[in-house]
Amino acid sequence: MKPGHLMMTAIVAVALTSCSSVAPVKVSAGDQCFRCRRSIMDERLAGETIDANGFVSKFRAPGCMAKYLAAHPSETGTVFVTDYATGKMMNPDAALFVPVVVDRNTGEHEYRAYRLRPDANVAAGELGAAPVDWKTVLEKARM
Repeated sequence: MKPGHLMMTAIVAVALTSCSSVAPVKVSAGDQCFRCRRSIMDERLAGETIDANGFVSKFRAPGCMAKYLAAHPSETGTVFVTDYATGKMMNPDAALFVPVVVDRNTGEHEYRAYRLRPDANVAAGELGAAPVDWKTVLEKARM
């Protein structure tokens, strides 16, 4: 193999390695929410951000994470939410969010994220709500 080919192979290998996508980090019950400092009780509601340095911020639910992102617009990174049906993390732009009341005494509500529209529609029917997209969740957090 010529030295030029060897160098080009090395450059391509480094480029492919550096372009690998960020993988989500497992969120466990009992982890602390980065924004509100409350314990994460239901992992199926959890979300997280991972910044360019690899720092992971865990959030107890999509609405809490959206409030943090709305208050800190300069912070960028990869954002994940948990598909309520499967428990797997995904990009919030690929999800539908169904509002749910999490505390009837205070009226506090949050969102469940769903990867599949049929799952979101079933949950929305059961909860008497309409599914919304991530952009809408962020807009409501800015209010």
